[in-house]
Amino acid sequence: MNGAKRRKSSASSVGDVLRGVFSQIDQKKEMGEEEIRGVWTDAAGTAGSRHSSPVSLSKKVLRVHVDSPGWMQELTMQKRKVLKKLQSHFGKDKIQEIHFRIGEF
Repeated sequence: MNGAKRRKSSASSVGDVLRGVFSQIDQKKEMGEEEIRGVWTDAAGTAGSRHSSPVSLSKKVLRVHVDSPGWMQELTMQKRKVLKKLQSHFGKDKIQEIHFRIGEF
Protein backbone atom coordinates (compact mmCIF):
# COMPACT_ATOMS: atom_id res chain seq x y z
CA MET A 1 0.00 0.00 0.00
CA ASN A 2 2.90 2.35 0.61
CA GLY A 3 3.96 1.78 -3.01
CA ALA A 4 0.57 2.97 -4.23
CA LYS A 5 0.86 6.14 -2.21
CA ARG A 6 4.31 6.79 -3.62
CA ARG A 7 3.08 6.40 -7.16
CA LYS A 8 0.22 8.77 -6.56
CA SER A 9 2.56 11.28 -4.96
CA SER A 10 5.04 10.82 -7.79
CA ALA A 11 2.33 11.24 -10.43
CA SER A 12 1.23 14.44 -8.77
CA SER A 13 4.81 15.71 -8.83
CA VAL A 14 5.11 14.89 -12.52
CA GLY A 15 1.89 16.81 -13.18
CA ASP A 16 3.22 19.79 -11.28
CA VAL A 17 6.48 19.65 -13.23
CA LEU A 18 4.64 19.46 -16.55
CA ARG A 19 2.42 22.42 -15.66
CA GLY A 20 5.54 24.39 -14.80
CA VAL A 21 7.24 23.46 -18.08
CA PHE A 22 4.19 24.39 -20.16
CA SER A 23 3.86 27.66 -18.27
CA GLN A 24 7.50 28.51 -19.07
CA ILE A 25 6.98 27.65 -22.74
CA ASP A 26 3.92 29.93 -22.89
CA GLN A 27 5.85 32.76 -21.26
CA LYS A 28 8.76 32.37 -23.70
CA LYS A 29 6.34 32.37 -26.63
CA GLU A 30 4.72 35.61 -25.47
CA MET A 31 8.09 37.25 -24.90
CA GLY A 32 9.10 36.23 -28.41
CA GLU A 33 6.06 37.89 -29.93
CA GLU A 34 6.69 41.06 -27.95
CA GLU A 35 10.34 41.00 -28.93
CA ILE A 36 9.46 40.60 -32.62
CA ARG A 37 7.11 43.60 -32.41
CA GLY A 38 9.82 45.64 -30.69
CA VAL A 39 12.43 44.81 -33.29
CA TRP A 40 9.85 45.35 -36.06
CA THR A 41 9.65 49.04 -35.14
CA ASP A 42 13.39 49.38 -35.71
CA ALA A 43 13.46 47.19 -38.83
CA ALA A 44 10.47 48.76 -40.61
CA GLY A 45 11.13 52.28 -39.40
CA THR A 46 8.86 54.50 -37.36
CA ALA A 47 6.45 55.29 -40.20
CA GLY A 48 6.42 51.76 -41.57
CA SER A 49 5.73 50.26 -38.15
CA ARG A 50 2.76 52.59 -37.66
CA HIS A 51 1.17 51.13 -40.80
CA SER A 52 2.09 47.47 -40.26
CA SER A 53 2.41 44.82 -37.60
CA PRO A 54 3.83 41.28 -37.49
CA VAL A 55 1.00 38.84 -36.81
CA SER A 56 2.65 35.41 -36.89
CA LEU A 57 5.89 33.54 -37.36
CA SER A 58 5.58 30.04 -38.75
CA LYS A 59 8.06 27.86 -40.61
CA LYS A 60 10.57 30.73 -40.66
CA VAL A 61 8.08 33.02 -42.45
CA LEU A 62 7.07 36.25 -40.72
CA ARG A 63 3.55 37.30 -41.71
CA VAL A 64 2.88 41.01 -41.49
CA HIS A 65 -0.42 42.85 -41.82
CA VAL A 66 -0.30 46.23 -43.53
CA ASP A 67 -3.05 48.86 -43.46
CA SER A 68 -3.00 49.97 -47.12
CA PRO A 69 -1.81 48.97 -50.58
CA GLY A 70 0.60 51.93 -50.63
CA TRP A 71 2.35 50.81 -47.47
CA MET A 72 2.36 47.24 -48.66
CA GLN A 73 4.22 48.34 -51.78
CA GLU A 74 6.62 50.50 -49.76
CA LEU A 75 7.45 47.70 -47.32
CA THR A 76 7.77 45.19 -50.14
CA MET A 77 10.39 47.43 -51.75
CA GLN A 78 12.23 47.61 -48.41
CA LYS A 79 11.77 43.91 -47.67
CA ARG A 80 15.41 42.91 -48.14
CA LYS A 81 16.65 45.65 -45.78
CA VAL A 82 13.96 44.85 -43.19
CA LEU A 83 14.70 41.12 -43.38
CA LYS A 84 18.43 41.73 -42.85
CA LYS A 85 17.72 43.78 -39.72
CA LEU A 86 15.43 41.08 -38.35
CA GLN A 87 17.96 38.37 -39.15
CA SER A 88 20.77 40.30 -37.50
CA HIS A 89 18.73 40.35 -34.30
CA PHE A 90 17.12 36.89 -34.34
CA GLY A 91 19.47 34.95 -36.62
CA LYS A 92 19.12 33.85 -40.22
CA ASP A 93 17.81 30.46 -39.13
CA LYS A 94 14.77 31.99 -37.35
CA ILE A 95 13.29 34.26 -40.05
CA GLN A 96 13.97 33.57 -43.71
CA GLU A 97 11.05 35.30 -45.42
CA ILE A 98 8.49 38.06 -44.88
CA HIS A 99 4.99 37.93 -46.36
CA PHE A 100 2.93 41.13 -46.39
CA ARG A 101 -0.86 41.15 -46.52
CA ILE A 102 -3.50 43.83 -46.18
CA GLY A 103 -5.21 43.25 -42.85
CA GLU A 104 -6.16 44.50 -39.43
CA PHE A 105 -3.72 44.74 -36.57
